[in-house]
Amino acid sequence: MIVAGAGGHAIELLDILISNANTDDLFFFDNQTDRTQVMGFTVIKDWKEAQEFLKNDPRFILGTGNPLIRKMFYDQFSQLGGEHIAVKGKGIAYSNFTTSNEADIFNLCFIGANTQIGKGTLINTGAQVHHDVQIGAFSDINPGAILLGACQIGGFCSVGANATILPKVRIGNNVIVGAGSVVTQDVPDGVTVVGVPGKIL
Repeated sequence: MIVAGAGGHAIELLDILISNANTDDLFFFDNQTDRTQVMGFTVIKDWKEAQEFLKNDPRFILGTGNPLIRKMFYDQFSQLGGEHIAVKGKGIAYSNFTTSNEADIFNLCFIGANTQIGKGTLINTGAQVHHDVQIGAFSDINPGAILLGACQIGGFCSVGANATILPKVRIGNNVIVGAGSVVTQDVPDGVTVVGVPGKIL
C-alpha cells in the first residue's frame, strides 16, 4: 500500500495505520522533497516506481491535507491502476445514517445522522459534522472544526481549525475559512472568510 504524501499529515496518518495494524508492505510517495524515509518506511520518488508497486498492491491512501494536492494524487494514482482506500481513525462517533465511504475520518471525530461527505474529503482529528450536513469532494475539515446542522460545504474547501459553520449556512466551492472563524451567513465560491462573525476578505 502507498501513502500519497510524506509530510506532517502523513505522519499523523501513519499513527492511525499503526493502531489499526495496517502497515504491511507500506510505502510513502513524495517526489517533491529529499526525504527518503518516514518513521522507517521507504519513500518512493518516481511515478514509474509507484506504478510497479501498484501492480502488486493497488491500494493507495491520500497522505496530504491540501484539497488540490489530494485531488491530483487521487487522479494520478487512479490512472496508474491504483485503488483509493479511505482511512477511519479510532474513537469516532459515527452515525449509521451517513454516507462517507470515500472520506478520511481521523481520530475522535463526530459524524452525525444523514450526513453526506464527498469523495476524497478529509475530516481531521476532533472535528464535528452534525446532522444533515453536506460536504463536497476533496474538502479539508481541519482539527476541531464544527459544522452544525444542515450546513453545506462545497468541494475543494478548507475549513480552518476550530472554525464553526452555523446551521443551514451554505458555503460555495474553493472557499477557505480561517481558523477560529464563525460563519453565520452564506458564502459564494472562491473566497476567504475570517473572523467572528466571518467576513469575506
